[in-house]
Amino acid sequence: MDAHKRHYGWHEGQEVFEYVLTNDQQAVFRCINYGAVVTKIEVPDQLGKIENVVLGFNQFEDYVTDSPYFGAFVGRVAGRIADGAWSDYQLTKNEREHHIHGGNQTFSQVVWDSQLVKEQDKIGVSFSFVSPDGDNGYPGNLSVTVTYYWTNENVWEMLITAKSDQETLFNPTNHTYFNLSGQTKRNVLNHTLQMEAANYAETNESKLPTGRLLPVAQTAFDFREPKKMDLAIQDRPVGFDTPFKLSGNKTIRLDDPDSGRILKMETNREAVVVFSTTGMEEEYLVDGEKMSSHRGIALETQELPDAINHPQFCSIVIEPGKTYHYWTKYTFTTH
Repeated sequence: MDAHKRHYGWHEGQEVFEYVLTNDQQAVFRCINYGAVVTKIEVPDQLGKIENVVLGFNQFEDYVTDSPYFGAFVGRVAGRIADGAWSDYQLTKNEREHHIHGGNQTFSQVVWDSQLVKEQDKIGVSFSFVSPDGDNGYPGNLSVTVTYYWTNENVWEMLITAKSDQETLFNPTNHTYFNLSGQTKRNVLNHTLQMEAANYAETNESKLPTGRLLPVAQTAFDFREPKKMDLAIQDRPVGFDTPFKLSGNKTIRLDDPDSGRILKMETNREAVVVFSTTGMEEEYLVDGEKMSSHRGIALETQELPDAINHPQFCSIVIEPGKTYHYWTKYTFTTH
């Protein structure tokens, strides 16, 4: 296994590095210390052809000027908080009247401290950042470490630890968009998605949860058995930007029958937000073509969004002096 870093760019006087992790099968995981962004994951199809299976940009500047959160580590709190309000704290309102993805100039838009890490059976990169007291309105100095490991079995492990000196909120996610066709040669409508999720969180027109957890049975939100994305979109033409409450073993499986690639996800988080990129017609380029609807699918493991306003959801309040641990594992295989 090989791990090295190279110069990738500059951001506000800080050097940005790309880390390249290559396993013994020549599958490659790439990430940068800006936003702890995953830039590429290059894995084989059923014929052994190694190609990239995530959405990203070819040059660093695009990660700064465009904001689809490609591959980014998002926090302090992923998703929306209604009215940007919690207790006596007013958070940054960066989506009309609401707060989204931790605010401005935070986890996904800063340069993290970073270092290569090696263990007997895996290589990785450890990113660290201290979000200061008052950052985007949040209380507490919050120390966060996120480590991405890459193994010889084509497994990406994401490990997150966090500790604050005051009571605060924490609900991070990674916002990678997947397209298992390789180099986005096709959209994801022929992919199948399966999740252990018996309920989804109903959302309003602002994409905020209403607080109701509804059964997926006999709805467009039922992915308990494998379902092709084109059929799912036919059932729900507006697409999905939907929180699902995970159950059972909390597994998620994305399958591309054309390339034979399979992604299996496991996590200790409560939920996953499925974002289907429906209607995402943009001017920026992905693999040389303008971003377009269904070019990828984001599978964002987290606790349910806006949890602070819904006591029936899993709490995202963290206590001072206590260390919190979160993990998600992504396994890439083929048929």
